[in-house]
Amino acid sequence: MAQRRPLLSHSDMELIRQLSRSLARLSLISVNNNDVAATAKVKDDFVFDIDSSLLVDSDKLFIGELTAEGPRSIVCKGWYELRPVSIKVRLPLKTMDATPECKAKFQREVNLLSRIEHKNIVKFIGASIEPSMMIITELTEGGSLQKHLESIKPRTLSLEQSVRYALDISQVMEYLHANGIIHRDLRPGNMLLSKDKKLLKLADFRIAREETCGEMTSEAGSYRYMAPEVFSKEPLAKGAKKCYDHKADVYSFGMVLWTLIKNKIPFKGRIELMAAYATAQNMRPSVDEFPEVILPLLQSCWKEDPKLRPEFAEITQTLTKVLHDCRSPGTVEIESENPLTIAKEEECPTLKSLAPSPGSMEDNNEQNHQTQNRNDCTKGGSHNISHTPKVEFVEDNCKQKYETLNKNPNGCKKGQSHTIVEEKTPILDSDSGKGKTKKTHKRCKGLLSCLCR
Repeated sequence: MAQRRPLLSHSDMELIRQLSRSLARLSLISVNNNDVAATAKVKDDFVFDIDSSLLVDSDKLFIGELTAEGPRSIVCKGWYELRPVSIKVRLPLKTMDATPECKAKFQREVNLLSRIEHKNIVKFIGASIEPSMMIITELTEGGSLQKHLESIKPRTLSLEQSVRYALDISQVMEYLHANGIIHRDLRPGNMLLSKDKKLLKLADFRIAREETCGEMTSEAGSYRYMAPEVFSKEPLAKGAKKCYDHKADVYSFGMVLWTLIKNKIPFKGRIELMAAYATAQNMRPSVDEFPEVILPLLQSCWKEDPKLRPEFAEITQTLTKVLHDCRSPGTVEIESENPLTIAKEEECPTLKSLAPSPGSMEDNNEQNHQTQNRNDCTKGGSHNISHTPKVEFVEDNCKQKYETLNKNPNGCKKGQSHTIVEEKTPILDSDSGKGKTKKTHKRCKGLLSCLCR
């Protein structure tokens, strides 16, 4: 049996290196992109209809290391005008070897990217049509959402971080739909993160298009995240059309939302095609232990009937409220490469345990303990206070008596000796939301009440 040829061979990599040197010295082409501009004719007489202002100066472009590869393109890190950029090179590597259909899709992607601008879309810098079809965008150094989720397994993101990412996606999709554009390939692999992992940006508009009232290409996108109305259970010819609209993106968003919360692959164990078939049979991934606060939104997004799915404007409103509700006053976001939220909790073993399960960093829906009286332990009783993580105490052992205190600390008896302890806890910065300062609280040892009121 013949071995399958890899997407990139040694000769292909050599061609990329040669292409980098050639673009720098303009030795492979006799004229630059400014000369060919938008009316450049290639071997099959295909005429690119791309404005010349969108074409980069190839003399300032350098292609570096390969960062990703797929069946239709490769992505490299590079430099343009001495700043780092991301360069997507469409396959085949040489423009002259590409089919008219391939060139037309490249042209559509370039023209679409040049017309959209949003904080959650990778910034378009320019394109090149000779000697290869390339799209140059800003460099996002946090990698893809898919790779980030894989890197933290078997843990999950906190509910708050999951909702933040979902809100980024919803806002950009609301923008695209308002401008009559459907993406058709929403999935974690097409979502890129900033270096600090706090901002998500949508990428890969290869099959995105302006929405039409008529039919559009069937089975466009990735099978695991594909809406049932886009998939066909009956065999269709390549390029066959089906009727669907922007609500197909809403279904895909629902599958991405499930992936964000569970950090699992939808329909894992099934091949891609069978995952889409399961969707067409009205099957959905398990929602066991899914946060109830966001479950109704998920189920509305992946409804079988597209008309019953919400618009992204509604999704944005819902997620904004959920994000506000799921923020915990005792939660401090730790700065690290992995934006996992660690809750610092103080609890008495006689109360209900609030600690998260060991194998998960998932912060489920807002719990009742946020409003629960933390002084429900028996007054005067001995208390063992545990801390997650431990908080360092500084004992004063001062000779203060109750009479020197202004308020009765919930059950202390007058005339009784008290050991006063100082507890240093992080205070959330009002601007950044990070624990940057510390405040010292005084309390009577054995009681939960703070005396520094």
